[in-house]
Amino acid sequence: MPETIATTPGTRAVPEVAISTISSLVTRTGSWKYQFPEYHDRVAPCNAGCPVGIDIEGYLNLLREGRVDEARDLLLAENPLPAVTGRVCHHPCENACNRRALDGAVAIHAVERAMGDLAHERPAPLLKGAPRAERVAVVGSGPAGLACAYHLARFGYGVTVFESAPLPGGMLRLGIPEFRLPREVLDKDIARVAAHGVEIKCDVRIGTDLAWDELTRTFNAVCIATGAHTSRALDVPGEQLPGVRPGLAFLRNVNSGKRPKLGKRVIVVGGGNTAMDCARSAMRLGAKVTVAYRRTREQMPAINEEIEDAMREGAEFVFLANPLEFTEKGGRVHTMVCERMVLGEPDASGRRRPLPTGERFTLEVDTVLTAIGESSALEGFFTDVEGADSGLRVDALGGTSRDLLYASGDVTDLARTVADALGMGKRAAIGIDRHLRRYHGDTTELNALRFADGNLSAARWLRRDPIRRTAAVNKVVTADDLNFTQFRRVPRHAEAHLESDIARRGFSEVNSGLSTADAMDEAKRCLNCGVCTECDVCLIFCPDAAITHAADGAYAIAMDYCKGCGICAAECPRGAITMTQDRP
Repeated sequence: MPETIATTPGTRAVPEVAISTISSLVTRTGSWKYQFPEYHDRVAPCNAGCPVGIDIEGYLNLLREGRVDEARDLLLAENPLPAVTGRVCHHPCENACNRRALDGAVAIHAVERAMGDLAHERPAPLLKGAPRAERVAVVGSGPAGLACAYHLARFGYGVTVFESAPLPGGMLRLGIPEFRLPREVLDKDIARVAAHGVEIKCDVRIGTDLAWDELTRTFNAVCIATGAHTSRALDVPGEQLPGVRPGLAFLRNVNSGKRPKLGKRVIVVGGGNTAMDCARSAMRLGAKVTVAYRRTREQMPAINEEIEDAMREGAEFVFLANPLEFTEKGGRVHTMVCERMVLGEPDASGRRRPLPTGERFTLEVDTVLTAIGESSALEGFFTDVEGADSGLRVDALGGTSRDLLYASGDVTDLARTVADALGMGKRAAIGIDRHLRRYHGDTTELNALRFADGNLSAARWLRRDPIRRTAAVNKVVTADDLNFTQFRRVPRHAEAHLESDIARRGFSEVNSGLSTADAMDEAKRCLNCGVCTECDVCLIFCPDAAITHAADGAYAIAMDYCKGCGICAAECPRGAITMTQDRP
């Protein structure tokens, strides 16, 4: 009979309970459970959202542990230009960051920039695969071409890059102003690519200075990465008037050191990054700038920080304005006639389609810079796997329907950003390497290379995995999978900027980023979503003491004693434990 515990008068009796006098080490309570906890490292959303395929969570975790050089090397394993991308990338990784639901996304681009600059001061050792006999040509030295060449060189190939301009860099040099990307920074990142044995030949135009058939005879594979260098036309009356000029041509002049005269009033037509670069450059040349865009601010494709910088520096914006024609006075453009638009249903881009209202208005202007998008000289020549029947189809690894001819970057239907070009360049390098290796009987497949949805790891393709992962599962962790109660709120570090009146006076870099110390602190804000960081929360909360430290530093679960209560999974801060009914 259970023992009844005596109580004092007026107090409530303790209910009768069954008491076991036998240790749970003898009574193996784990036989009660119907579900089992398992540790699984899943994919952080920043990794999944990075077009370059950088293991962002991995290198931030290394920084958290103070392993700075290893973090630098892991970053460089996937991205040859981190000092560049830390300044100009549209950082979709931050839009995906789960910390947004807590206190603001991690400033990943600022940490990447600091690591890229650190890599200039403390160069990483050159890591290359065994030398191979095959040689590969890359046509174009923009981000896609440089990435393809960099990774191919690391895979052991001899690589030659052909560039038609006097200096390498493509649109990084010709299209992005120095106040966003100093040329010294770009040159240092390109020098790292060349240090891996990549030969870069400038002032060489394929088809003129070097015949295509000679190129294909000399090299075992060719990757076309010539970019998109032509501004799209508005196709409205008066577009040929003096004073109406393509935005890209204007940026090339400015970025080459020229200072064209624009007059007092400049209108920039467009809402992308090229439009913002044109507007900010024109203000530095003394003009009053108005940006005309046919949608609203929320629909603009430009990086939000670039829009804010343009506004801060004094650019005015006229939204829902579509140019209809340009009129002239004295042989030059004088006015831009616009139609007021209204937003309708979303179009193929996912943005709401601008529809005409019939209402017209006129803006006086001295110079118009058009920036509504760019086209490639090879427009329509390469199409994606679902493209039209004309042209050469391009697969996910840059391969075309012509044997050993690859395409990468803006000559394909890829999104035209620096990050997308870098990622495509890496995938093309993996595709070329895979194809050439198959001639020698190497049938290594790609399924083991994925550490994020659709992204490929160049480091793993080299058969070097710098980060230990536990039973990796290719599933992206969402904010709902995390336990935010285990984290304290830490404000995001703000980057320093030049005062706007000072910024407008010249082309000095506006955003000076984070200090090294602040960048390291910002890295510690990373939640390491989906990855076990051995924080001991599961061990502390397990009511059966069934979780212990394993010899390798991870955790061991004594399944004989685990009741499958799920407390460890519920309390895990990072969603690295899942409950399953499949017995391990």
